[in-house]
Amino acid sequence: MAMKNPALAVDLDGTLLHPEPEAIAVKGSSGFQYMSKKAGNLLERISQKLPIIIATGRNAASISRLTQQLSDTCFAGFVMENGMVSRTCAAPAHRKHDPWQSLVQALKGWERLEEYENCLGVRVPDKIDSPLIAVKKAMAASGTTGFIYTEPKKVFIYPSVPSKLAGIRQLGFAPFIVIGDEKNDLDMIEAAFHPATLCTAHENVLKFVAQQNGYCSKKTSHAATEDMLEWAENIVNKHY
Repeated sequence: MAMKNPALAVDLDGTLLHPEPEAIAVKGSSGFQYMSKKAGNLLERISQKLPIIIATGRNAASISRLTQQLSDTCFAGFVMENGMVSRTCAAPAHRKHDPWQSLVQALKGWERLEEYENCLGVRVPDKIDSPLIAVKKAMAASGTTGFIYTEPKKVFIYPSVPSKLAGIRQLGFAPFIVIGDEKNDLDMIEAAFHPATLCTAHENVLKFVAQQNGYCSKKTSHAATEDMLEWAENIVNKHY
């Protein structure tokens, strides 16, 4: 195979982690997400033949809560905060400078999500009907520039356009197999030799994977995760 330093890159929330309780529990800013023991065993076996990169919007502290429970799985690297942080360990790093203070002050009443290193995460207050507009106004008032990424109950502001693919490449790997489900996974999915997703994925992800004859699991939640990892393991076993 001509690809240099191929790896399996896999997303967490909605891909490896789901809200339905299972053996492996991972605490995040919105509560617990879970992964099955079978999925953990599949990751362990794959890691013995192909490097695995976790690529997620989560921060290092959150990822550490997962990796501590997967001590037999050898992870080659971690792309965190949607590509803003890339390194070979998931241990949190101390933030030396906080460039978001003026914006935090402008977003008075918004809860700041702690432990993020290179982005600002805030929880949307219940009284805010248009969080994107509110954040843009606060950024203008505070003189803050950056890329805004919205979720149903959270908003993240990045210093530049985030890219999981850039984070993978920064670690020196190429996306051979990629498993993801959301629009922030698209850049690495589009670069994958073997892309995969599940039927509950974002419509743009589903469309691209179908166009590339990638793998789309018809199952949901933990069953889909196990299905996709079994698919990935079969590919790995054919090549390694």
